[in-house]
Amino acid sequence: MLCAMASQPTATTSYRPFLNGMRSPVIGPLTRFLIGVPLVLLATQTATYFAWTIEPPMTAAFLGANYWSSALLAILASRETLWARGRVSVSVALAFAPLTTLATILHLEQFHLDTFYGWFWVAAYTIYPLQLAYFLRKQLRSPGGDPPRERSLPRWVKAILALQAIVLVPLGIGMFLLPGTVADAWPWDLPPLSAQVVAAWVLAFGVLAAHSIVENDFTRARAGMLGYPFLGAMHVLMLMRFSEDVRWDEPGAWVYVAFIASFFVLGAYGLIAESRARSGAPEKRSLSRRSRPSSSLPPPPAPG
Repeated sequence: MLCAMASQPTATTSYRPFLNGMRSPVIGPLTRFLIGVPLVLLATQTATYFAWTIEPPMTAAFLGANYWSSALLAILASRETLWARGRVSVSVALAFAPLTTLATILHLEQFHLDTFYGWFWVAAYTIYPLQLAYFLRKQLRSPGGDPPRERSLPRWVKAILALQAIVLVPLGIGMFLLPGTVADAWPWDLPPLSAQVVAAWVLAFGVLAAHSIVENDFTRARAGMLGYPFLGAMHVLMLMRFSEDVRWDEPGAWVYVAFIASFFVLGAYGLIAESRARSGAPEKRSLSRRSRPSSSLPPPPAPG
């Protein structure tokens, strides 16, 4: 885990900053948003307006929901100034990007390389993993340690995250390695290319859950927690639009619905925890000020 690579602070070290490049408030979110635009708004027209033809449209909608949600995750993480409080978002990228690049290479013949969309995708997933590796190396070599944990995650939150990780990580790995077999359990049809790109997202969300448990601190998992409501809302909207693509008579459909519900539960915790943290901040600052010695107090009387 990335947190295991972080050194602990000592009396002579400062906290490790979240460096520019790894922390991307504009380019990362914008790129993810743009990739998601045709997937969300033109899910039935990917043969014309996307890098490859995606059928059924529910797959395009699923991917688009994830791209827009990851754009928000990147924005939320970019607000953090310390590495310890932003690195959960990097775990998502580290899980997703290399697998998506590999899936692109394995199925390159299926991409619309005579269009802008096809070349944009291929260029993006050729450059991004290399860029990610470069900035991660720079980030991990920067001096400093982690601040102390401030607010441990409740047991019930860690239980939900653990369930997500236990299901999603093996499912993502299995779908990527055996797309023609494991993808049969998915609630709608997935051809091999789509199955492997979906698998990359499934693994990424499982890694996000596992990493949040390891961090075990709301301030460190904040970006993910605050992004869960939007992730859940996007999946509900896409599911409503293309519900006819889903095999509702199979268990996988209801497992998917249960995971969407878990996003809302985690998101509710995140929003409440953030609200309490904000409302408590002035009080903490006031207590801190009152605990300092006052320079206006009269000096003690002289002895004798």
